[in-house]
Amino acid sequence: MQTAFGALKRLWRRAPVLTMAMALALVLATVFALRLGIAVLHWNAAPTDPELAGWMTPRFVAHSWKVPPEVILQSLTLEPDGSGRRITLAELAQARSTPLPVLLEHLQADIAEHRAGHGS
Repeated sequence: MQTAFGALKRLWRRAPVLTMAMALALVLATVFALRLGIAVLHWNAAPTDPELAGWMTPRFVAHSWKVPPEVILQSLTLEPDGSGRRITLAELAQARSTPLPVLLEHLQADIAEHRAGHGS
């Protein structure tokens, strides 16, 4: 019976380029299989809400926290103007002379209230 190492030596002598290509393909397949395995492990992880920050726009908050945009607009007392202007929460706080942490706390409390009312 021939050992695996002996068979590999024989393949290398007969076709070194193909043997190297096959080894490279095996390494790449292993890497992608490991990446797929790691991704599968994270598929079932419970999603978490990102921490609110000043760089976020109201639209981004609605999308990332999975709440209707109307909840965010109502919380921030904004009207959709249709201009497409994307104001950040920090810019909004500055325009209203409100400290950003206060604005973020108020927004987070309104989101929590909405979720409690809708069981989400």
